[in-house]
Amino acid sequence: MRYIECNHCQKRYPSNHKFEEAARQEKSVRCSSCNKPFKIVVYEVKDGKEPEPVKIVSRENDEMLNTIIRNARID
Repeated sequence: MRYIECNHCQKRYPSNHKFEEAARQEKSVRCSSCNKPFKIVVYEVKDGKEPEPVKIVSRENDEMLNTIIRNARID
């Protein structure tokens, strides 16, 4: 399960594509519970372990990887 969490009041919100894109761009969002802004960090819980921040690759790296894949030759 992926989520974001307000670092002021610890309110959790389910993550979605928009939150992950905003995290990639290092944006902030305002908490609807405490009304304070916080930087978006996507966390993931796996197999009952402690939540860990998800490493979200920058858009530049995605575009570079796509270019490499498109230009790759398969012999």
